[in-house]
Amino acid sequence: MPYPCAKSLLPLLALACLGTPSCTVTKPLVCAVSTPIQALGHGSLHIHGDGRAAFCVLAAFSAVGAAGGLVTGFVSDIQVLCGATDDPTRNIACAFAIN
Repeated sequence: MPYPCAKSLLPLLALACLGTPSCTVTKPLVCAVSTPIQALGHGSLHIHGDGRAAFCVLAAFSAVGAAGGLVTGFVSDIQVLCGATDDPTRNIACAFAIN
């Protein structure tokens, strides 16, 4: 491993990102976890077969959630900076909702 220090700093970096008030940083991380839970929580999707299909579906939902969270988090931050909203964390777990 060429960078042993980087592995030990990863939890600290994750904690620092989650502690920031910026939606651009925090919302993609939260949505990468919450979008698969919300999508699979409805019970309409049943995955049969080996675990590779389930992993691919979860990875796809996580990628979509992170991308949606990045875009809407950026828009939410712009709205907060412009004074258009009071609470930037109102819909932090909804990947496609802006403030």
